[in-house]
Amino acid sequence: MSNAVNFVATDLSGQHAVKVNEFPGGATVGEMVRELVGQMGLLATNEQHQAYTYHARLDRAGRHLHASEIVGDVLLEGDEVVLHPNIDAGAR
Repeated sequence: MSNAVNFVATDLSGQHAVKVNEFPGGATVGEMVRELVGQMGLLATNEQHQAYTYHARLDRAGRHLHASEIVGDVLLEGDEVVLHPNIDAGAR
């Protein structure tokens, strides 16, 4: 399935949200996440200037999406995707 998909993307806090219209269904989730981070104005680096790696969670399915999955195969019309940065607990 590679049809364009309409969905909502938010960050964990809910303060950043965008309604995404006609996102290419043939794109990977990794491509989608990179585009959404910019559209949503999310931080690219932490206080130590280390790059954040963002992941997407599909609310409907209650699971994290893999960067290699195809958007049109995993998202349905009206889904909500939550972006969150990868946090390494105890990392130095």
